[in-house]
Amino acid sequence: MKVKDVMSSPVITEDEDTSVTIIARDMELSEIGSVVITREDKPVGIVTDRDISIKICAKMGTPGEVTAKGILTSPLITIEPEAPVEKACELLAENDIRRLPVMENDKLVGIISVRNILTGAPEHVQRFYPAEGELVSEQLEVGDVMTLDVITVDEDTFVSKISKDMEEAGIGGVVITRGGKPVGMVNEGDIASKVIMKDKKASEIKAKEIMCSPLITIGPDAPVEKACGIMAAKKIRRMPVMDEDKLVGIISIRNILTRSPEHVHKFYPGE
Repeated sequence: MKVKDVMSSPVITEDEDTSVTIIARDMELSEIGSVVITREDKPVGIVTDRDISIKICAKMGTPGEVTAKGILTSPLITIEPEAPVEKACELLAENDIRRLPVMENDKLVGIISVRNILTGAPEHVQRFYPAEGELVSEQLEVGDVMTLDVITVDEDTFVSKISKDMEEAGIGGVVITRGGKPVGMVNEGDIASKVIMKDKKASEIKAKEIMCSPLITIGPDAPVEKACGIMAAKKIRRMPVMDEDKLVGIISIRNILTRSPEHVHKFYPGE
């Protein structure tokens, strides 16, 4: 299988002088996680939803004053359409990125992502979700795979602080509490769409203003199969684990696929 067989095309691009508020809006409207940035119509970098939610908050300014060239990742790591998918897997995994622009004769012809690959060639799942511990085929429970250490922040915490905590911990979301009890979640997408896209300062917006609530949760004794069903249906990547009224962990797509890769079809269904 070649890159051209699974890549997405055409590709949404934005000029390097475009405001990040416009980029965030375009990404949400197109339901994509990144855009290729151009200079004089030539690809020079890429901006992802994580760049928007993390780098903009770190600048502590008004998002509308920041342009793509202030946060883009450059130089571009690219691949050709005739290259084998295995080569794309290698580049994505080695560089810890989720998308690669596809170039042919200096022309942008597509983009290939982890989602493209796992939807079209799910056998590559362990390239992106390498095994952690023993792989098992029998039914696992949520408690067997969940992450025990959950980062929580109070609902009155400013988004700028939340963004910093997420970057330092290398995570994509935090659980929000009120009086010590979990009441919601904030993830990178919430910051991008509810703060950056609306040209608000992260240092002036609190978690309770943008969090997703009520929480979608699951118990530690529930089968992983059930967690897969809920997460796929709700289109979420992580879910708090509650034992009675106590937060005991969090389960993510990564937790599941690093222990039980056969569930890849639940999150990356074939087209």
